[in-house]
Amino acid sequence: MSERILKESRVPYNTVLEQPPQSGEVTFLERNGQAIAAVVSMDEFAAFQQWRAEEANRQRRQSEAEAIEREHAAFQKMLPELLLQYPGRVVAIHQGRVIAVGDNRMDVWQEARQQVDRAPVYVQTVESSPRIYKLPSRKVIRDVAV
Repeated sequence: MSERILKESRVPYNTVLEQPPQSGEVTFLERNGQAIAAVVSMDEFAAFQQWRAEEANRQRRQSEAEAIEREHAAFQKMLPELLLQYPGRVVAIHQGRVIAVGDNRMDVWQEARQQVDRAPVYVQTVESSPRIYKLPSRKVIRDVAV
């Protein structure tokens, strides 16, 4: 960290430093003893910008995944009613309600996207899940006296 004294001018923040900051070096600008800005190298600033964009994308993907999970849970909760109304059809769920119905998944998805733009939509065929029975394994017992 380096300390430089900059004098106020009529155009604040348009300041030329004697030497530009080197990689890893941070120069703080203070006003009345309070840090108000930091000067870093352009490489570090570019890395920060990239990190910020990646972090925004990660948070967006996480929020979309959580929204899809909520819509899936809503679908599961609504399934008995949907089986009565739309058996074998494809439905699109958004904010816990059916917003599109059809026979082709892509057509239903496109119709739903037209209604809600870029918001997450859950598209699923309305069908009851098959029952799964677990049976114990078969054992052959020989030489048993009855």
